[in-house]
Amino acid sequence: MRTEKVVFNVPEDLLASLKIGVKGLEHDMRRDLAKQYFKTKRLSLGKAAKLAGMNRLDFMDYLASEEVVLFDYDEGTVEEEKKGAKKLEELIR
Repeated sequence: MRTEKVVFNVPEDLLASLKIGVKGLEHDMRRDLAKQYFKTKRLSLGKAAKLAGMNRLDFMDYLASEEVVLFDYDEGTVEEEKKGAKKLEELIR
């Protein structure tokens, strides 16, 4: 997999104010950017997890801790899923 490197300057006093180093800033930025891109549907769950440097389950746990809705179903979709489940249940019997 090819990758691109993103580089920008951050004043040292800013890092000192945050009380994190460069690695901590990178970690926070990757995770928060991934969360934002997922919330705005710019990235799928899997791609956002990859950007965050996490596996899907850990990223889902992170999103849940941030109170991000993982599955955004409207009422019509939920009803359609219920009908499909009921039909499947009848077929199994």
